[in-house]
Amino acid sequence: MHPVVVITGASGGLGVSTLAAVTATVLARDGSPTLVDGAFGAGGLDATVAVEHVEGLRWGDLAEHEGGVDAARLRAALPLGPVPTLAVRGRRPTPVAVRDVVTGLAGLGPVVVDLPCSGRVPPVWAELADLVVVLVGLRPRWLRDGEAWTSALPERRDSALLVTRGPRRAEQVAERAADHLGLPLLDHLADDAGVQRDEAHGRSPRPKGPVGVVARSLVAALPPVSGALAEHVLGLAS
Repeated sequence: MHPVVVITGASGGLGVSTLAAVTATVLARDGSPTLVDGAFGAGGLDATVAVEHVEGLRWGDLAEHEGGVDAARLRAALPLGPVPTLAVRGRRPTPVAVRDVVTGLAGLGPVVVDLPCSGRVPPVWAELADLVVVLVGLRPRWLRDGEAWTSALPERRDSALLVTRGPRRAEQVAERAADHLGLPLLDHLADDAGVQRDEAHGRSPRPKGPVGVVARSLVAALPPVSGALAEHVLGLAS
């Protein structure tokens, strides 16, 4: 099995979907990743990667699925942006459907889950995730959101990494924020006007600039198989 990586944020508007999309794009150079939308009741990740008008299966088509999936056939039926993307549209899938679908896709390659801010990691994603990457902004209010998020996730602390978010000059306080929150620091994601330009032109985020740097750091932190991540993350913290 390949790893399942959940990327989330302690606050809204920090660029979670962009980082998830770019991470999947970087992974595609050496594997067969799938980008998965975890924001049921919101949506949609297909708009982020500019495939909202492309035909293909969405979560609503799999809402009541039970049992194993033909993962290769499923992946081939997803809208294709930078990578095949399973986005939210239609009915909310059951937790059983989520487990079966994501487990099947992880048999083919890494799964990158875009989980925008909800204050916690919902149980089904906490169960599936080998690694949770949380974005925390470095403004005072955002840091308080980070405190609340980390206090709600004690059982996953050994397999979580922090990405701080803010202006490039704020990078100098990233380590102190990581110590305060009690999470290993993966990297600092600096503001990047290129992300807004891509969005304005209807383009999927590209692995360039600061977000590309952070995505490559995230990919470099991943062991090749599921199950080895907690030990690896603990090693990063030591």
